[in-house]
Amino acid sequence: MLPTTASDGQAARAAERAPLLAGVHVPQARGRAAVVNLLCVVLFVASCGVGFASIPRTRILEDLLCRRYYYGDAGASAVDESLCKEDPIQQRLALVLAVLTALDAAVGCVAALPWALVADKIGRKPVFSLSLLGMVLSALWTMAVLYFDDVFPLWLIWFGSAGALVGGGNAVTSGVLMSMTTDATTDDERAIAFMRLNVAGLAGSLISPALSSLMMERTGPWPPLWVTICILMLSAIAFLFIPETLRRHDEQKDAHEEAEAGSEPEEGESNPKSRAPHIAIRFKESLSIVKSRSLVLLLITCLGATPVLYSTLQFMTQFISKRYAMSLASTGYVQSAYGVAQALQAVVVLPWLAKFSMRSTTPARLRARDEHHRDLSIARVSYVVLVLGILALAASPGLAGFVVGLLLMALGSGFGSLTKSLMSLYVDPEHRSRLFSLVGIVEVVSSIYAQPLLAGLFTLGMRLGGAWVGLPYYGLAILTAAAGSLLLFVEVPKPVLAAPPAREEDNHLDGREL
Repeated sequence: MLPTTASDGQAARAAERAPLLAGVHVPQARGRAAVVNLLCVVLFVASCGVGFASIPRTRILEDLLCRRYYYGDAGASAVDESLCKEDPIQQRLALVLAVLTALDAAVGCVAALPWALVADKIGRKPVFSLSLLGMVLSALWTMAVLYFDDVFPLWLIWFGSAGALVGGGNAVTSGVLMSMTTDATTDDERAIAFMRLNVAGLAGSLISPALSSLMMERTGPWPPLWVTICILMLSAIAFLFIPETLRRHDEQKDAHEEAEAGSEPEEGESNPKSRAPHIAIRFKESLSIVKSRSLVLLLITCLGATPVLYSTLQFMTQFISKRYAMSLASTGYVQSAYGVAQALQAVVVLPWLAKFSMRSTTPARLRARDEHHRDLSIARVSYVVLVLGILALAASPGLAGFVVGLLLMALGSGFGSLTKSLMSLYVDPEHRSRLFSLVGIVEVVSSIYAQPLLAGLFTLGMRLGGAWVGLPYYGLAILTAAAGSLLLFVEVPKPVLAAPPAREEDNHLDGREL
């Protein structure tokens, strides 16, 4: 048993308070595998909530714009969905969704760093819960504007982006989950853990549309939106069962610094007036960890990851419906097929490939030098397969070819988690939380232009007509190829130090040890 220190006592007292909710003890996960599994569950449930709302919201917006196009009155009788695929309606729909997504990203970018610093100060669990609350408030505002369309002008829907000011939005939730995963894994486990986390989020986003489609066919688009609210709240409850991974590092560090200083922390640290300059200083400190050229290149690749993600979510719903004359509800099944393929890639294909590349019986040309060179090689191959899949989406005249392209994209979908795992090699463990906050900010920045880029190319493609309707995916293939080519210049840091063997005590995580 490890000796008890003053910081351990502080952590123990904090842990005694943390699991209590309305006087009820909440059991929390113990062990690295249990923590990672629960993080995957929480991300899956939250992503299901977001994905559940995508198609119903798009259909409600399309119907509203369709009625205004034909009758000039949003309150007029409903129009058959097949008549809503006219180019002017689809262009207007793409514009509304693109502006909404860009505003979400812009507000999230502004709010991400302050909330990330708050998460480093008070803990990741409360900030994550606040982020989910902000998403709920945003969804409720959107529903109110769409439901009372005869009262509110449609552009008011864009004010729902202000929900990201509460908790920081997607960038903060992503950074929190990555930081907690880093704390709960070793170097050898981290790439697979990131992949599982990535697939859990994408699977939730891409499987939920099928369930939403089934519900829409029977109840219409409004009940699925209420289900979204319930799912987000459920994910917040599930997060209570995960221990606070920040407490161990921060409390021990604070206790050590206080012991060296021989005094209590200065009162100015808690003064709200000192927060602004403190945030600016922390931002500069966060940027100071980016010292390696390879790390800079890996961060730049994140700028191409978000457009790839958006091209398989809400945008793909509208694209398939327009190009292949399908109802919006039916497109959910195509999205879900892609989600299943991604799950198989993460559970079967990637682990097999990782083991194959490290076996002594593998041919020397295919065998990796170590785990880090293996991850870099697989990331490079993933980008090649991904570009081929995107080109298939752009060129396919029929739905069958489009699905084949999605399967290729699923095989290459591990590029994001592999590059994030590689990033952790270039910074010290105590700086990884700041690193992943920067990653979240870079991804949010890419979100600002991702949806407008796809919408703009989609509008141009419809104007040009014919095969040019696939223009957004041609543009995406060029962007992805450019991002993937940067990996050719990435070098694994030398020497690569092997992680020390895990102690038996490390397999039991609790509030004191974390």
